[in-house]
Amino acid sequence: MRSYFSWLLLVLGLFCCGTAVAQTASTSDRLTKLEAQVAQAQSSADNSWMLVSSALVLMMTGPGLALFYGGLVRRKNVLSVMMQSFAMMAIITVMWAIVNYSLAFGEGTSFIGSLHHLFLRGVGLTPDPDYSSTLPLETFRVYQLMFAIIMTA
Repeated sequence: MRSYFSWLLLVLGLFCCGTAVAQTASTSDRLTKLEAQVAQAQSSADNSWMLVSSALVLMMTGPGLALFYGGLVRRKNVLSVMMQSFAMMAIITVMWAIVNYSLAFGEGTSFIGSLHHLFLRGVGLTPDPDYSSTLPLETFRVYQLMFAIIMTA
């Protein structure tokens, strides 16, 4: 009887240990999935906020600066000044995409960057750890473009 009881305890002990190991594996899988979801949510939130901020800066340039400068000139020149602001937005956007982003943020000297990102080569949806671990490089480029536009306008 005593050996039967010992075998029963041994089997129950192994069963409980196996369940604990299965729960630990299950828990670690759930923790890994949760960490991945948190990282994705953080990246999505960072990306959304940067794009909203970019839109706000663009609104400062388009209607804001155009109306401000339009109020400083005579009535007959208001449309011309407003169109100059909008034309500046178009010109700087094209120049930024072709060469200016690369010169501003490419690897080079401390004064000027290289032409590594010429025509936005290598600028995509992967984050660049030099600038941010969660933001795609394209979002960073758009955000910096808005400041380039308002600075030149």
